[in-house]
Amino acid sequence: MKLRSQLEQQVESLFARCPELSGFAVRTENDELFVSDVGIAPRLSAEQYGEIFQDIARTLAEFLEEEPGATELLRGRTFARTLH
Repeated sequence: MKLRSQLEQQVESLFARCPELSGFAVRTENDELFVSDVGIAPRLSAEQYGEIFQDIARTLAEFLEEEPGATELLRGRTFARTLH
């Protein structure tokens, strides 16, 4: 439960830093994790999209560096912004 809670905090922080981000998925290929299906609205420039993509990748990489056992928690997951 601790890892799940830490992951939720990291993802919530990511959505707070990137208000245009509506969601993303984490896919596996050859036992490696990849960020995919990044949803952004409104449409941004390629540079802005790249910055958000890099922020997602950096956030997840840092989380995995701190918690190497969390790979299974990320594998095949989709994360979406919660609207209130």
